[in-house]
Parts: sequence; structure tokens; C-alpha cells
Amino acid sequence: MPVEQQLDLVRGDVELSFAYLDRDREGRVVVGAGPWAGTPLPEGMLDAPPGRIGPHTAPVISVAAQIEFKEMFPVWMPERPRRPKDAADLARLRAGRPTG
Repeated sequence: MPVEQQLDLVRGDVELSFAYLDRDREGRVVVGAGPWAGTPLPEGMLDAPPGRIGPHTAPVISVAAQIEFKEMFPVWMPERPRRPKDAADLARLRAGRPTG
């Protein structure tokens, strides 16, 4: 993804993505940048407990929203087909295990 839309970090075979989010006037979580900026995201998307690194906390996408994104991403962006990692992540998410 272009850095203006999402920050993707890769080290070896580990990928970490940071999506830019915003809130609309009604307080809903929406896409924060790019051609879909302002588009509402799934209800309850950030209902998971916050992530923590040292003293810093950040919202974390709920399991249900992660599953929806992993399932729908190839539909929403056909030029980026599902990767083997996404299929493995879906299996882990459905089994209630953390993704790697």
C-alpha cells in the first residue's frame, strides 16, 4: 500500500501494518486516508483490548474485524490476492489463536 494510505513494515518474513483511521462527525471509525477516506469501518472494529508496548497503548482491531478484512481484502482489492499468510491467519483467528 502507498505510505499515504497505510504503513507496512517488513522484517524477514514478518509483516506489520498500521492503517490510518479517523472518526466521522458521528464518532464512527472510518478509513483515514486514501481513496476510501471517510468510509465507515465495521461496527465494533476497535472493541478489542488495547495493545501495549511499554507505557504506550493503541487500539487493536477485534478478531471479528480481522476476519472480515482477511476474507474481504481480495474482493475489495483484486489486484492484491490473498497471500498464504492470510489463509493461515484466518485459520488461527477462527481457532482463537494469535496471528504471527
